Amino acid sequence: MKIKVCGIRNQKDLEACEKADVDLIGFINIERSKRMVETDKIKVLTSSMKDKNRAVLVIEPSDMADADERIKKSGLNNIQLHSLSPDEISEIKNNNSHLTIIRAIGISEVINPDKKKEIEDFADVCDYLLLDYEIQGKTGGTGKQIPTDTAIEAALFAKSHNENIELFLAGGMDVERIKNDGKKLAKIFTFFDVNSGVEYEPGVKNTDKINELMKIKVL
Repeated sequence: MKIKVCGIRNQKDLEACEKADVDLIGFINIERSKRMVETDKIKVLTSSMKDKNRAVLVIEPSDMADADERIKKSGLNNIQLHSLSPDEISEIKNNNSHLTIIRAIGISEVINPDKKKEIEDFADVCDYLLLDYEIQGKTGGTGKQIPTDTAIEAALFAKSHNENIELFLAGGMDVERIKNDGKKLAKIFTFFDVNSGVEYEPGVKNTDKINELMKIKVL
């Protein structure tokens, strides 16, 4: 099991993640997010990282040109997308072979046929899929958890379509859920993506919770 801590906005929290040996560190450049960071600041923060390959740019671009601009400004290679179609992502990857693409997919309580097809379509073109709780068509920042059985069902759809796809589980992830369901979930999910579960308030991380999280990551 690996851990991604998302929503980093300042140097102190970044250093806490690095000191705790967090596997991936996410910087959110989405205007609707309470944890929004401008690309210029992301570039400054990540320039100090010991291993910049652990940094992830989280964006929801309006189109491919918007995506290209944000990616170039950030200087990062790991990109988490909350928008764009499979065809658009395929074109981005063809033009930028150095990028690693994570596509967020919104999941709620059940998987209907349309959602199954969406999972399969993105599994064809992405390096990773990130399953996050969806409310009114939007993912990220909900603080709600996807039911364990539903998350596993969605993950199995992705794996059965592309056995090489790797998976993140997001949505209200915290120490308690990982303690309770971590062993079961880690059989199919490579990463647990934690944000509000290690915060005092949106965008302000709790170092003690980060350290506690990393102590239980080896199940």
